[in-house]
Amino acid sequence: MLAAVLVLGGLYLHLHQVADWLTYLTAGVGAGIGLALTGSVIHDAFSSPRERP
Repeated sequence: MLAAVLVLGGLYLHLHQVADWLTYLTAGVGAGIGLALTGSVIHDAFSSPRERP
């Protein structure tokens, strides 16, 4: 949820032409969190039962 809010916030800032570095920083942090979460879910989905806690 936080990732989506940050990415959309970054896009919103970009549309209103706020400081460019803040726009890319916000969208980048949101995308990074989203990719990390997606990778974690995919890893858990394909892990064998003995690797799961």
